[in-house]
Amino acid sequence: MTTERDGQAAQPANASAEIAVRATGMRKVFDGVEVLHGVDLELRAGEVHALLGENGAGKSTIINLLSGRLRPDGGQVALRGTPVAFRNPLAARRAGISVIAQELEVVPTLTIVENIFLGAEPTRHGLIRWAEARRRVVAVLRELGVDAEPDRIVGSMSVADQQLVEIAKAIVGEFRVLIMDEPTSALNLAETERLFRIVRRLRADGVAILYVSHRLWEVFELADRVTVVRDGDRILTSEIATTDVDAVIHAMLGSRSSLIADTGRPRRAASSIARASKPVLEVEALQSGELLRDISLSVHPGEVIGLAGVLGSGRTELAEAIYGLRGIDAGAVRLDGEPVDLREPKEALRRGVFLLPEDRKSEGIFGHLNVRENVILNYDPATREPQRTAVAASGEGSGLRRRSGLAPIRRQAERRAFDAIRAALSIRCSSPSDRITALSGGNQQKALFARAALAHPRMLFLSEPTRGVDVGAKEEIYAAIDAFAERGIAIVVSSSELGELLRLASRIYVLRTGRIVAQVSAGETGEADILKLMAG
Repeated sequence: MTTERDGQAAQPANASAEIAVRATGMRKVFDGVEVLHGVDLELRAGEVHALLGENGAGKSTIINLLSGRLRPDGGQVALRGTPVAFRNPLAARRAGISVIAQELEVVPTLTIVENIFLGAEPTRHGLIRWAEARRRVVAVLRELGVDAEPDRIVGSMSVADQQLVEIAKAIVGEFRVLIMDEPTSALNLAETERLFRIVRRLRADGVAILYVSHRLWEVFELADRVTVVRDGDRILTSEIATTDVDAVIHAMLGSRSSLIADTGRPRRAASSIARASKPVLEVEALQSGELLRDISLSVHPGEVIGLAGVLGSGRTELAEAIYGLRGIDAGAVRLDGEPVDLREPKEALRRGVFLLPEDRKSEGIFGHLNVRENVILNYDPATREPQRTAVAASGEGSGLRRRSGLAPIRRQAERRAFDAIRAALSIRCSSPSDRITALSGGNQQKALFARAALAHPRMLFLSEPTRGVDVGAKEEIYAAIDAFAERGIAIVVSSSELGELLRLASRIYVLRTGRIVAQVSAGETGEADILKLMAG
């Protein structure tokens, strides 16, 4: 084991392997603040090297320095012994470094084959060889288990399939280094296992792989070595065989590692408000589109219920239908016993229903706005209710110009609300005026959760609320969900992580092919039982 701070060292088993990438003393400064403090990292050919750390620890900065997205302010990167200084990501790709980005970078209006070969189309005599491109795309899609034609428009695909297209884009062509940033965040277990097989094949072929994931079980299943960074410092580098989950978590969180001492124990459902009261939400025999059929469920004040199901089971579609993003063809929806017809999100928000979307990049954050503007988007400090009127952004740095009735919204109240929720959720940003896109993925997710909190909802739909969030931040979000429930807010959590549902929910509805096939008590069931119900 090698640690930056305690000086211990041990020679790894594969120390003789070729060094594919050696980064020494990497430093990066943003707006006068050094965020990476002389970090060393070494990737060996034929190795999966996991890079771990909390959101904001420096992982994304390291990836961006290695892939040409950022220029270092100190240190050196050598590729197979030769110092390199990439001017842009294309230069890094041409040198043999391929990247699977955490956030989807597909062009939704283009086809699969156009996305995969964008800027690198196979040509002969200046003409693009589309037949060859399609042949290569068919082969890689088959290996990834994607049932789609190469000419399908990517924007018509699910988030999971778009993630697989992103992966296909990275593994087509020649490369010797592969950087994978949260590649499984939108994948189900079967898709994850197919990806693991591809990673193992690439490792056997001598590719050096840098693997970033918040799912520690993936790291211990797949990686040969692990490096942990915290607050811009390298804290730990170790062979996987000589470390364990507790040591990794302690390196990630330091003194805060006691936060997750009970991660293996299901959380008691936060529902102190009597379930004898009438439900906040009742859905009866709902039908929507070609998928959802005969959906009936209820959630009471202060209760957290879960939605479990594989991708495509209808979890996301159900939340979107109730929130007004999808049409409801039949059935009834009642809020506090009153029949409602929520035809669009603004009507749902007006009635106190808030949805945290599954895809934060395309459906959640507003990339042209700063952190504070994103968080207070639905907050009216005059009434402490969700904002009812349109929001206008006028020019960079000008902030939001909004009105509630005839009275201008007080900016001081806005700032106080933002500061309080930022502290409560530990949103890491150097300034509230930072662009939201400058934050790590996990901090963007917490900003969306903060927006939900400031909307003062009666009913919360949380779709994959901790996707891309590190183990410490998860606990902070779980505590916030518990606090919401204690205040009497009804909460529906849709998640692909069964452990998350078992920790948070009192009841779990299991969906399969657009129908609810079972309702189970979280205290009387386990992951294996739910998996069987999901699979049929």
